[in-house]
Amino acid sequence: MKNSLIKVNTSMKGDELMTTKNTKSAFTLAEVLITLAVIGIVAVLTLPGLIQNHNEKAWSTAKDLWEKKLTETVRRMNTDGVMTGHDTTEDFMDTFKQYMKVIKTCDNTDINKCYSPKVVTTGSNEEPLEVETDSLTSASSMGLTSWQSNTNTMSFVVADGTTVIMAYQKECPYADPIEDTGSQVSCMGYMVDVNGKKGPNRVGKDIQLSSGVAFSTCDNPIGDMCWSTEFAANTAINTCSDGTEEDKAYDPTGDTNSYCANNYWAGAKKACDQKNMSLPTRAQLAQLASELYVNSSDGSAVTIGANETKSGLKVKDEYTQNPPIKYNAYYYYSSTEFNTTEVYIKGFYPDGALDTDTYKGHSYAHAVCISN
Repeated sequence: MKNSLIKVNTSMKGDELMTTKNTKSAFTLAEVLITLAVIGIVAVLTLPGLIQNHNEKAWSTAKDLWEKKLTETVRRMNTDGVMTGHDTTEDFMDTFKQYMKVIKTCDNTDINKCYSPKVVTTGSNEEPLEVETDSLTSASSMGLTSWQSNTNTMSFVVADGTTVIMAYQKECPYADPIEDTGSQVSCMGYMVDVNGKKGPNRVGKDIQLSSGVAFSTCDNPIGDMCWSTEFAANTAINTCSDGTEEDKAYDPTGDTNSYCANNYWAGAKKACDQKNMSLPTRAQLAQLASELYVNSSDGSAVTIGANETKSGLKVKDEYTQNPPIKYNAYYYYSSTEFNTTEVYIKGFYPDGALDTDTYKGHSYAHAVCISN
């Protein structure tokens, strides 16, 4: 054929010709699978960090936005002269809602209808501490024990989805609106969750606390004391000479105590010790009574001595719903001995506190522990 479009070097051998024709190559299936696996591993290692960084930035931005919104709300309220003068958190919230768009409020008996049931913070030894938010019913339960008044809390939901638990301080040291319209929020203690009930519900992440708010493993913070919940002291131990060395240590009087074989008082001491707490002294029970009661006539504070029985009192409002003890029901052991057979106890009643003593073998007493 003349003028052929394809010219072949006929001097090349057959295998050389085949090699020249197959110069292109491709990835094998195995190589593709290995590459995809590597990409997957890299994604698994890097994506959580990227997501966490994104969340951290989102939470930080949301916290800044909340602070700006709250500061502006407080400034406007202070300018209008309505920041102070409220008797309760509920009264304050009625006014607060006129300045910030709140779409739902819940009182301290229904906190979880507006807020996550549990939050995580840092407890002792930097270990995670889970807090049941339905226990945050008063300012003292949020660690605000230095406030002049201990009011109830409320929870609420803001229009942007932010949820808040807040307590209001009646005697807050707020600036005169004419002299200064500053941005202090010393009238309020709060815990804000910037993404509502979504996770992780952790302090320092999506949750921010105002100044002074703190949590501990304390079941019942009363004043500057930490108490356990009360319990029936109905477990006796043997503190006689034939008892174990461990049990005898809870009542060194040994056989001189005629109730040593069934020593319910020593059993209560042991129960507190197992909580890393102690049975309170006679004076500490009196201090507890002083914190729980006020004069029934005018609501003024009372001081009850270690060996004093006092009536004409009433329980403070904030301790009627979740008290560390039951009123008009039981006597509570102290760690203070009257003699080798008897110890001092205190009875708590709706109208006052009774100081007396009872036998160590008394199986109907109750107990409450105090933090060491």
